[in-house]
Amino acid sequence: MSAPSAMKYFSNINPDLMAQMPDGAGMVLEVGCGNGNFGRAYLNSNPAAKYFGVEMFEVAAREASASLHHVVIGDIESPEVLDKIDDARRAELFDVIVFGDVLEHLRDPWCVLANLRQRAAPGAICVACIPNVSHWSLLVEQLRGRWEYLDSGLLDRTHLRFFTLGSAVESLKRTGWEPIDARPRLLWPDKTRAAIELFKPLCPSLGISTAELERNLSAFQWVIRAVNNL
Repeated sequence: MSAPSAMKYFSNINPDLMAQMPDGAGMVLEVGCGNGNFGRAYLNSNPAAKYFGVEMFEVAAREASASLHHVVIGDIESPEVLDKIDDARRAELFDVIVFGDVLEHLRDPWCVLANLRQRAAPGAICVACIPNVSHWSLLVEQLRGRWEYLDSGLLDRTHLRFFTLGSAVESLKRTGWEPIDARPRLLWPDKTRAAIELFKPLCPSLGISTAELERNLSAFQWVIRAVNNL
């Protein structure tokens, strides 16, 4: 990823993810906070919040630190980064933990989910946007014998893990987060509708309903909320 395209990536604000952020949260941790644009937008609507970020790319992290309350530079999978988060939060627990297209980049997202839940308050919310490997565009490419990594998108070459809705929900459950809801991010509605109509005749032989087929094929990403029930 070139520097200009990387900075554009780090500056994007996901409106569907923002829509699922709880109002009035006191302590927020965003993993992969980029240059802080998402955090700044949230603080505009909830200026009383303490907003913490983790970002491994130093240029983006330095920019984020100008407006977020505390930014840790480094890899969230590093024990040293967890120690720095603990030092900064001073035993306070997070009310919201945000993963905006991050979990798929981690070597062990399950360990990260579990570790951060231990730093979350009872009733805290985890909000995650996760690419959907069941999207019709990937299925069509696989039927053509292709699985080609790209600079961005569902097959971003930096993705290490791949999730369907079911496996994403199960990942949250196994790490102690109880899923509340999942909302699809939809792209290319005309092409999506055409793809669904193409695959619909297969539903009886596959033993799935047309509703299941439409749900699994149409979501480009899933925005999932889960609660810490401790």
